[in-house]
Amino acid sequence: MHRREFITLAAAGVGSPHRSTPLRELAAARNITFGTAVTLMDMAQSPAYADLISRECAIITPGLEAKWAATEPHDGGFQFGPLDALVRFAGEHGLQLHMHNLVWAVYLPPWVPAALAQGRGRTVLARHIGAVVGRYRGRIHSWDVINEPVDPRWPSAPEGLCNTPWRRDLGADFVSLAIEEAHQADPMTKLLINDDDLEYDTPDREQKRNIYLRLIEAWLKDGVPLTGFGLEAHIKPWLRIAEKQYRRFLAELAGFGLTLHITEFDVCDRTLPSDIAARDDAVAAITRNFFDLVLDEPAVRTVITWGLYDPASWMFHDAAGRRPDGLAPRPLPYDRFLRPKPMRAALAAAFRGAPHRPV
Repeated sequence: MHRREFITLAAAGVGSPHRSTPLRELAAARNITFGTAVTLMDMAQSPAYADLISRECAIITPGLEAKWAATEPHDGGFQFGPLDALVRFAGEHGLQLHMHNLVWAVYLPPWVPAALAQGRGRTVLARHIGAVVGRYRGRIHSWDVINEPVDPRWPSAPEGLCNTPWRRDLGADFVSLAIEEAHQADPMTKLLINDDDLEYDTPDREQKRNIYLRLIEAWLKDGVPLTGFGLEAHIKPWLRIAEKQYRRFLAELAGFGLTLHITEFDVCDRTLPSDIAARDDAVAAITRNFFDLVLDEPAVRTVITWGLYDPASWMFHDAAGRRPDGLAPRPLPYDRFLRPKPMRAALAAAFRGAPHRPV
């Protein structure tokens, strides 16, 4: 940290107990678990950020350290050092863990698609899930078992699953196989499918919601031990949210007996004003409106932001999040000096206004 930033942080009171009620406590008052995605790199670069996470959060998600390329970069060659470090951090600070993720078509080391093409998919899948989930058996709140398997914008199989290497080489059963392996490795953890862009008012998003309802109904009838659904919620202000349809979708998921989790919340501000105050106010309003909608569904029991302060955001490194004016994105509750923004106040107000969930 540069000396000037340190002085600014000290002046802002970072490092001393936060005067506001922590978000985790406001959420817990409604039986909601609040947290954020973290990486070892972000926390190492700013110990004050690590302190903020432990103060504000009740649950954390490894942003990178639990993905396949991190845990099994070589065929049968597991490495758990970084993930173990995050698990220790969680234990030391009384935080729960939502793990992300086991099976995805992205962030795979090259050997995995090769093994699938060789017909080794079932063996590789079972070995990986057994080793990773089993290592932390009894210590994990929830797992994103399958990540982003449905998107009608991409080539898909007749049942609606994308034609990824997993679908091509293992068939549609790869979803149930993975969930069943995870359940065997840790019967106590919640097992989720996690996906994005389900909240928008476009024909392809309505199609995606319907595909999921059909697939989940069939999986549950077949006894697949799916217990929850993750809704990423990377909010794009230039797209309209289908409020009635999305609220109905949440209720239908809940009707299957699933717990619902907002797993990757942030607001992409690239179309919002350059003026920081106006932009922050717009992000806060979007945040409040979204959570007033989703927290009305009692099955929503977890809220996780994809980072807690702006420098931790993926939008700094991905063209999809960059602003045309070249200004830094401001998609998260705290700014780069760890000062709370209006978005934090919006989250706090949404938690205070949410219906109480039964224990």
